Amino acid sequence: MQTNYKGTVFFDLDGTLLNHHSEVDPDVAEATRELKRNGYLPVINTGRSPIEIEPVTSTTDIDTYITLDGAFVQSEGKVIYENNIKPELTEKLIAQVKKFDDTVSMHSSTTTLLNEVNPFVEEFYKSVHVELPEVDPKYYLNNKVQMVVIVTPDDGSNYQELFDDLKFYKTGPCSVDAVNKGVSKMSGIKHLLKGLGLEDKPVYAFGDGNNDLPMIEFADYSVAMGNGLDVVKDAATYVTTENVNGGIVNGLKHFNLI
Repeated sequence: MQTNYKGTVFFDLDGTLLNHHSEVDPDVAEATRELKRNGYLPVINTGRSPIEIEPVTSTTDIDTYITLDGAFVQSEGKVIYENNIKPELTEKLIAQVKKFDDTVSMHSSTTTLLNEVNPFVEEFYKSVHVELPEVDPKYYLNNKVQMVVIVTPDDGSNYQELFDDLKFYKTGPCSVDAVNKGVSKMSGIKHLLKGLGLEDKPVYAFGDGNNDLPMIEFADYSVAMGNGLDVVKDAATYVTTENVNGGIVNGLKHFNLI
């Protein structure tokens, strides 16, 4: 496993590395490959699960990623870190989800399962260009669950008030991610840097949304996408153009990484 990199560059996916069709544009894919040729380690840092990012990793040749909002970290096929939600806590959350008339999907590094299907859920998965998962409401009893996604139009504050052991991130118009307290894209970065011996090298980060804020604030040099939230732009070192308007390439060039 190579570790003699000049630095690490972390990329969010939705709204950042991906276009509106959840695909990687050719110029972005070439930029990540050039970044690696220049001696930097490109890393995907996303709320998505590993099984949802294969089209991205194959297009960009990125083989290191932090997924599930920091709960699962892997590099070159080797698991560096994982943080699992206790089954009894998942059960308690699902019970509350039913009371709020929402729906959940349970995520591990290899599987995504729903507790139920309804038209609202079907529309949500269609909007993020992900195939509708199968239904298994008891999956958490015998399998690892690193993240629970609540399909809801709310912002997640109603859940945060009830669950001190979990952290809730509003990640889209209809989605709230739930992970163990202390888990974030920033914590995932820390575990990766320690695991690869890169703690003394510069850290760069690209993002646009609420769950990107911890890594944007942690990075030595951070880039907010032009389409990003104002709170992310305010926290970033540099604001680039939109994700569909050369944002990644312009951001990398700004810091002379490509």
